[in-house]
Amino acid sequence: MKKIVLALALAVSGVLCFAFGADDIKVFTLQNGLTLCTLQDTTTATVRLELNINAGTVCQNADNAGFFGLYAGIMGLNLSTDCVSTTVTVAPSQTESAIIGFTKYFKDITLTDRELNQAVSKIRAGINEFAYSAAGFINSTIDTKIFPKSPWKQESGVNPEVFNSKNTEQIRTILADIGSTYYTPKNSVLYISGNITSNSALMLAEKYLGVIESKSPVPSSSSIQEYEKFIRTQNFAESGKYVLIDEELSSDITQVVIQYTNFDQDEADLIANVFNRPTSEFKRLLLKQRNLSIRGADYIDASSAQQKTSSRLIIQAICEKTKVSPATQGDLFLMMSRDNETPRISQEEVDGAVSKTRASFNSIIDNSAKLMEQYALFNRTNKKSSRTLFDMAAGGEEHSAADLNKSYLDKKPFLFVLCNTQTYQKYSKEFNKSGYKLLTRKTGPWYKQKLYTKIQSDPKALANVKNGRDDIRNSAQRFIQSNQAQFNSFTLVNQIPVVTKQIENSKSFCIALSIDGGELLFAGHNPGLAELLTNALAVNIRRYADKQIESGTIVSNVEVTARTKADSSLLIVTTNVESAIQTLRAVSDAVIFGDISPALADGISYDLRTQWRIKTGAPDFQLICAGAKTIFNKEIAKLFDDKKDRPQKMNYTDIAAAYPLILDSSRFSLVVTGGIDKVPSLEQELNNTFGQLTSVKQTQSIKEKIIPESLPKKTIRTQITHQFFTDISADKAGPRPAVLIPTTDFSDPMVYFLNTPDLNSTDCALFNALLYELGERVQAQCELNQEVKVKPAEASFPYAIFTMTKIKHSNKNDAVYAQCVRELATDLEALLSKNTDGVIELEKDDLLMNMENRWVVRELAKTSDAEGSAELIAQGAGNSIPDLYLRQYQAVSSAKAEDYYLIFMSYFDQAPAFKMLSADTKR
Repeated sequence: MKKIVLALALAVSGVLCFAFGADDIKVFTLQNGLTLCTLQDTTTATVRLELNINAGTVCQNADNAGFFGLYAGIMGLNLSTDCVSTTVTVAPSQTESAIIGFTKYFKDITLTDRELNQAVSKIRAGINEFAYSAAGFINSTIDTKIFPKSPWKQESGVNPEVFNSKNTEQIRTILADIGSTYYTPKNSVLYISGNITSNSALMLAEKYLGVIESKSPVPSSSSIQEYEKFIRTQNFAESGKYVLIDEELSSDITQVVIQYTNFDQDEADLIANVFNRPTSEFKRLLLKQRNLSIRGADYIDASSAQQKTSSRLIIQAICEKTKVSPATQGDLFLMMSRDNETPRISQEEVDGAVSKTRASFNSIIDNSAKLMEQYALFNRTNKKSSRTLFDMAAGGEEHSAADLNKSYLDKKPFLFVLCNTQTYQKYSKEFNKSGYKLLTRKTGPWYKQKLYTKIQSDPKALANVKNGRDDIRNSAQRFIQSNQAQFNSFTLVNQIPVVTKQIENSKSFCIALSIDGGELLFAGHNPGLAELLTNALAVNIRRYADKQIESGTIVSNVEVTARTKADSSLLIVTTNVESAIQTLRAVSDAVIFGDISPALADGISYDLRTQWRIKTGAPDFQLICAGAKTIFNKEIAKLFDDKKDRPQKMNYTDIAAAYPLILDSSRFSLVVTGGIDKVPSLEQELNNTFGQLTSVKQTQSIKEKIIPESLPKKTIRTQITHQFFTDISADKAGPRPAVLIPTTDFSDPMVYFLNTPDLNSTDCALFNALLYELGERVQAQCELNQEVKVKPAEASFPYAIFTMTKIKHSNKNDAVYAQCVRELATDLEALLSKNTDGVIELEKDDLLMNMENRWVVRELAKTSDAEGSAELIAQGAGNSIPDLYLRQYQAVSSAKAEDYYLIFMSYFDQAPAFKMLSADTKR
């Protein structure tokens, strides 16, 4: 097979020196049913791993639609129609860790009620927002007509009333059913490609994933099965004409959508490729019709949508106002898109599309990562079990234009015309006369129609939710009080402070080493050196732990992460409680006896410089660096010098001499979290290990911090370095330069810098809650392709950063920001007159509730595990407030409108004082 593909490539795109074929992809089935696909590639230094679990929305039924998205969200997986997935790219040495990380997806979900309710609230808000939006109405309505026998299997198919009516116990049952039925090895495929042999990949997969038992599936309830069986017996139209109306749709344009649902998969792909060419005969004829008033070829789109259970050809266009009605435009579009007398597909176009498909495939067959990505996608959507990806790439030559035209004309499509409500009322008689059926928000989605009313919200469940409000009263207080009771602190014999926090029923053990100094320790002469030294220490800890694992002294997996900030470095080591003592000894031995070799220093330096160069290529980061140079003095500003490498190349002797600086015991503080009640004599063991560290009494200041000052009142424009990337290697690119369109319209970002309250105050938590709310509001008002990013202040940069991307005209975005600031101030003022004394959680005003929920999700999501809790505690412990995150939660949960209002009026202006713009951005 490999030779056939190579011959095909030679015929189309010249001689390829290397390419993979079907025989290079090895497929294994483990004993527990998990499928493993491997592709060895010695030309790449990395390994790509992709896990697909067949738990997409196509598995939903009418009662559990939406909970597949909740499950995937809790697991951190990407949900699509056909599966949930996750992809990581790692160095070969990290392949084992990546596969170990995949094991969590097959474990049962273990969340407290509070954590589960937070996750449900987050997705519930998204479901409700989508259901009541114009986009939600359009997608769910069209999907209802296209998939009438199972509309709930689409991503738009969630019934908000049913989803919202489930109480916590019912949700747990549904999630348990999803986990046991779908999140099992026999329902999963693991794709591994890159610099790893098939035998190694198989060995690792068997070692960690092959030992996981596949759970027994839980069948749907008999009532749901009977109901869905009843729906499938109904006679639904396989074509038709519909008009969708909504006030949010523009009155200046009409969107026309044609969908074919009965094409063969290959036919749909090929026809879409032919039609969607800018110069296709199909588009030329449509543009020729003046009454359609389509501005250009870019306003017509043809595509195929492939799923395991369906194959669609979708054609759509944007029509502007003309003398004829939208009803006539819809009929014209349908008529012009298919004509018995003038074929819409020529043989030349078919041949061109086939050649393009082959060329596209040939461009990836020597790239293992891209090939395996395409292979996984093909397997998810392919409906013919006997056909392979390589068969599909080689099979296009069998299609003829005559056959495609005949097949195209034999199919009957759905026609959807989308227009504004007032526009429809003006032309309603024409729509009726032409045979269009009206669909509105009240009649479009499946769960609004009488046929589907058997699946609806459960009144008893709704009553339980209402009566359960007392259970939610003071939920924040319960969390805060129970967590504060789990704190303890003591000091080692060498004066290293230790904070411990017991996590009930936890099997994890986590120790966080905080080292004062951070990047400021070397900011004057070598920014980035502190991160190099911290990462070297992390590597040494990893090596010492691995030796103990190999000898059998440590029987659990050990995870090591390192983070370096301006004022401190943080290393977090996580293992199981049964290996806690042995891991502590390995970590302390690495700290006390480990050193940094030239090879280690060189490797870490290279990795950090590469990461820094990628980071400095981002336009928004360049603006932040330029702003920092204005705000800070020269020493601190060196940390934000994006024109120089970081860390800089330096003599190994200097690196080795600097290493002991971060190992001074007077710089250390420890945080220990997890199931520490299961670790006997913890304090004594810490004294026997970390208590042996000594101080070398460095003369340099231990406590290094960036002190925030008031921001300057100015707007600065700076030239951004725009970088262009290509996936063509230098040897293949040839002597010619890349073909670029000369332009200065880069649509660069714009950055606002905001003063904030003291980072260690509860006011800072309220400020961040307001910042997140303002970010959501500005995002809603920005153009669709623009992204709003908000970043709270931190020790390394004690100012909040508000970024808007792809700015075409800065004045327009300034106006949007100012409007949102005014509206939020108005909303807060409206709440000031309300009496909120005695108000419980579920009765809070939506604004206050949303701000609290958003803050909790963004700031306290880390509390779900021992590592995250250790990081939060370490952040506060640096200023002797280890429970700072609990105090801030207390402030947010009890905050009233006046509390937010005072913070908002003190720190948020309609025109931020300090703003950074690209020199290329237009006003």
